[in-house]
Amino acid sequence: MFAPLLLLGAQVGLVCGVLCRGAFPALGIRPEAFAVVGMAAFFTGVVRAPVTGIVLVIEMTAAFTTLLPMLAACFAAMVTTDLMRTPPIYHSLRERLRERIRAHD
Repeated sequence: MFAPLLLLGAQVGLVCGVLCRGAFPALGIRPEAFAVVGMAAFFTGVVRAPVTGIVLVIEMTAAFTTLLPMLAACFAAMVTTDLMRTPPIYHSLRERLRERIRAHD
């Protein structure tokens, strides 16, 4: 389950990075850094575990220089999902399992 989450987050981050680089070419934006930050933010938004997401991505990429942007993006992801009142994925999966068990009884 982690690999698809990280892949989607990296793709969203990369697209944002490419768009920002196109909009602001003089800034020298590196889209791959956006991909790393996107992985952590997407993981945080879906799983609701910001520390786990940040540590996981930093261990995988050794991108320590993106720690501050990751913290900001993960905070934004947590706030956004809280405002949208969406449950964490593990809560949703647990509820599905309970419904299946009830249906079989």
